[in-house]
Amino acid sequence: MNRITDILITDLRHLVRDLGRDGGLMSPSIYDTAQVLRLAPPAEGVWPALEWLLAQQQPDGGWGNPAVPRARDVPTLAAVLAIHTHDLRRRSRAAIERALTFLHRQAEHWAGPLPDDLPVGVELLLPTLLDEAKAAELNVPVDQYAGIIALGRKRRRMIASLTLRPGTTPVHSWEALGLPPDPTLLDATGGMGHSPAATAAWLQTTTGRIDLAMEREAAQVYLAGATRATGVGIPGVVPTAWPITRFEQSNALYALLVGGLLAHPALEDVVQPQIAAIAQAMRTDGIGFSDMFVSDGDDSLEALAVLRAAGRPASLATLTHYADGDHFCAYPGELQPSVSVTAHGIHALTLLGVTNDQPQNYLVERQLPDGRWAGDKWNGSWLYTTCQVMIALQHSQQTFALARAAEALVSFQHIDGGWGVNGSSPEETAYAVLALRGCQNRPEVSHRTTNALTRAEHWLLSRYQPFAISHNYCWLAKENYRPERLARMIELAGTFPLHKHANMTHPGDTDA
Repeated sequence: MNRITDILITDLRHLVRDLGRDGGLMSPSIYDTAQVLRLAPPAEGVWPALEWLLAQQQPDGGWGNPAVPRARDVPTLAAVLAIHTHDLRRRSRAAIERALTFLHRQAEHWAGPLPDDLPVGVELLLPTLLDEAKAAELNVPVDQYAGIIALGRKRRRMIASLTLRPGTTPVHSWEALGLPPDPTLLDATGGMGHSPAATAAWLQTTTGRIDLAMEREAAQVYLAGATRATGVGIPGVVPTAWPITRFEQSNALYALLVGGLLAHPALEDVVQPQIAAIAQAMRTDGIGFSDMFVSDGDDSLEALAVLRAAGRPASLATLTHYADGDHFCAYPGELQPSVSVTAHGIHALTLLGVTNDQPQNYLVERQLPDGRWAGDKWNGSWLYTTCQVMIALQHSQQTFALARAAEALVSFQHIDGGWGVNGSSPEETAYAVLALRGCQNRPEVSHRTTNALTRAEHWLLSRYQPFAISHNYCWLAKENYRPERLARMIELAGTFPLHKHANMTHPGDTDA
């Protein structure tokens, strides 16, 4: 066990040291890649990226994670349009037909009231893609999307009343706004709204604009940097957002906090510079997912929790900036609230020594009958949402809610000891392990879960491979994605044998 722990420490040290480096690492995006190929194809040619895109089509004809069905329409439509633009080989025509059949089968997922777990910008992006597909004479369904189209009209009216600024959420979906290509909306990255798709649309709209030659070159440099962030090495294959420097740092440090590793002596020399970077980046209203993007509640609330736990100043005023009635929001004025953001707000309040029953009641009211909390707008796995709530409520008086959540985890544990929506995965199992460890002082939790926790810890250790890369996409934005370093940090925090802390010393690596 000591040898494994030493290897885990080395793995963690490398990971912590690299947080935020080169703007962060993120999995490739189907939607953004398709938009880049269609609107601003790479100079090296489109065929390698098109082959990559075709290879991502699922057996049911759609693109995206089948476990999160409403996150699949946007990437599927974008992929169809990109393939239709560049590639009409027999194989590609067949892929398009399968995709169109898939979209017609999606009607059941859009019936009834719209839920809170809608992907980012879907109300803007989906109607735009439908219009573009109709213009291309593709047989796409429309009536089934009436609810999301109506929400899109509401969002557009809200945006029309705003003065757009660089690095804000409306600009992140600029490709769907139908606006003239205002170069002042480009941010310091050279891109539009930290979005490869929006940047590609801006480049397409400014084709031939000699007066914008410098801005166009900067935008192309931005897309090249975004391409490198995926690690795939194919021109035009880009992530859903980039850079994500502060998102990667704040969320990964929060995972260390939840895992009891933030103050581990063998990590101190690599953790402290990252904490200092977050402290320096904090603005009056918090931090965004990069220094060039507007602040948001989730990154800010997790960062506040980390700073407070590390003994650094953490402002209650910053936290209350994201209070929205009985819950916490990611962005003021958002139409779909988030359970996980509210959970992070409660955790930060607890660390600041403040009690507020309203957000706790908000979470309890949204607990499902089976004890879980559903996946929300930032993560498609119910395990993430449920476990973030359990961590938030671990020091509360919500005994019954915690007991029901613990029973749900035991009920949904797979026979191999892991957890996961599509079979056991290290990241989703780590969510559960971290939540159960945090609640082990609660008798209503511990007596139900001791055996489940032991089995899960054994599963994680048995599956651990140093410096390994996973392909489980739980996180949700315009589509499912994986923030590589952050997701890996969660896996390692769950895998680390916490009871060995007191006996562990620095393993002796000198690379940090």
